[in-house]
This record gives sequence, structure tokens and C-alpha cells, in this order.
Amino acid sequence: MIRRTILFDNQCGFALGENSRAPNPYVTWRFNEQDGQRNYFWGHYMNEPDMAERDLLNRAEDYQRRYHVQEVEQAPDKETYLYYSTQRPIDIGTYPNSYFNRPVHMDLYFTRQQVTGEAFQAWGAITYAHPLTEREMQDYELRPSRNNLDIRRQMDAQAQVVGKWEDAHRVPDQKRLTWFYPDFGSYVVKEYITPEQLASFARGVERQEAARAHKEAKRQPPIAEQLKAAQKEAQEHRAPDGPKKKAPDRGDR
Repeated sequence: MIRRTILFDNQCGFALGENSRAPNPYVTWRFNEQDGQRNYFWGHYMNEPDMAERDLLNRAEDYQRRYHVQEVEQAPDKETYLYYSTQRPIDIGTYPNSYFNRPVHMDLYFTRQQVTGEAFQAWGAITYAHPLTEREMQDYELRPSRNNLDIRRQMDAQAQVVGKWEDAHRVPDQKRLTWFYPDFGSYVVKEYITPEQLASFARGVERQEAARAHKEAKRQPPIAEQLKAAQKEAQEHRAPDGPKKKAPDRGDR
């Protein structure tokens, strides 16, 4: 996960990443940016977050001094990311506390209670400035809020898959998981549908589509038969041969 970036006005820059499963969890890269895509290279790998942060600043300052570029001010991420502790009360050691992504707010519940709009119960909620990794959520048994930006984007993509399937199969309105929003020309998931329900249904649609494509592929004749058929068709559509010239009689020479 990219934790911090420094971008210059020549579309080059440096980034600091973290991977808790790697032997050296922290890395700084140089990158080039083109059409919104970044190409990362020349990584420096480290074990301590403060060393990685110093390395990031040193590399950026050295590059700026060499090439006389200016740092581009990047808009801060105003989104926050909410996660629920579903298995235990929130206490020391029960939630991720990364050097680069510490909690910014906590709500502690007196008892384990149902979360509004979600299909689970929780002991409390923790707010972060940046999204947690899948590994962090699994290790601490945290569940993301459906209102998190990354979850909203995921649900939006799944809604397009499910909505098209529901249209194709003429699913009645009362049984649909989505509805079509004409102002944006896209499908929107119904409010009472949980992320888990939508994800499960989207996976089912994808499996059905994969099975249908596999079945269609099996109906195709073998390649050898396709080649023979193509050759036969070519022969049938070939122009007729011209009349053969009569060979001269030897006595006429």
C-alpha cells in the first residue's frame, strides 16, 4: 500500500509503500507519471518506518536539487475510513496502529450491538485517515463500513454486473438488488442490500457467465474440422479455372 507520495512538476516523484507480509515491510520508490498511471522503480527496502520516511525525504530533496523541479501540491485525502470491531471490545492491541495510519477516532460500545445498515454486530468503531489492508482487517477481525470510499467503488462496479443480469432475466422490481439511475446511465444498489449480499450475487453472476462461455466454447467443432470447413468453403468460392491452351502439334513446327 502506498502511504505517501511526493510529486514534482515534471511528472516524476517518489513514493513510500508498506507491505506487512514482506521481509522488509517498507520501501521507497521513484516513479514516473503518465496519463494518470505511475511506473515505480529503483526501490530502497527497509525494516523501520522512520528510516523509510527519512529515505523518502532525502531522495526527494536530492532529486529536486539536481533537476531544479518544484513539488506539486497534492490535494489531501478528505475521506475517512470506518471499521468495526466485530469479535471483541476495542482495547490495546485489538486494532491496527501503523506508523503511517494511526486511528483518528474511536467509538466504544458498552455492549456488542447491531450496526445500522450492516449485517453484523460490533463492539465499537475505529476511524482511519487511510484504508486498511486486507491483511490488517483479517488479523484484527475488523469489518469495513459500506460508506467507505473503497467499498462504495467496489459496490458500484458489482451493481453494474448485477443490474445488467437482472435486466436480461427480467427480474421483478421487488426482487431486484439494483435499480437503474437514468441521470447517470448506471445501476445503483438498493439501500437495504448489504455489501455481502451484493458481492455474493455478483460472484454468482460471474460464475454463470463463465459457465455459459465454457459451454459455448465446447460447442465449437475441433480446430481440424474448422480448418477443413474453411478450405472447403474457399474451394467452393474460388473462381473457375481458365480454358487450357491446346498444345501445338509437333508436325506443325
